[in-house]
Amino acid sequence: MKVLLTILLFILGIFVALAIGGGLLVLMAYGVGWVLNLVIRLEPFQSTILALAGIVAFGILAARIWESIISAPFLRSDDDEDDDDDDFEFDEDDEEEPPAIVVNPRIPRWRQPLKNTDFSNAKPDDRCPCGSGRKYKNCHGRKQV
Repeated sequence: MKVLLTILLFILGIFVALAIGGGLLVLMAYGVGWVLNLVIRLEPFQSTILALAGIVAFGILAARIWESIISAPFLRSDDDEDDDDDDFEFDEDDEEEPPAIVVNPRIPRWRQPLKNTDFSNAKPDDRCPCGSGRKYKNCHGRKQV
């Protein structure tokens, strides 16, 4: 008997909370509608419906923003792994490391190559392989001291 009474009181509490929340929503819509009525000069019913539609649209937008924030990849912890990634196995031996970029210390930092470039076939009067547009002898082909 106590279990049945507890369940009924719980269901009644949910209905009361929904009724109070709905009543507050309608009162807020009426208040916003009253302000719209003063500003836009609509009928009270029209301004209240317009305010209620705006409140519902704001609620939907807020829910979508909240879902996108919660599902953001940078907020996930390492424990939240997707099951889709279990099929793919990565073997570290298969990946070759790119060779390190050899940089001339006399070359300004803004002119250093961003990717690995082959300077072995470059002639002094050719365009520099780094893509700067300068001649090789004036760019990366400067003689080191």
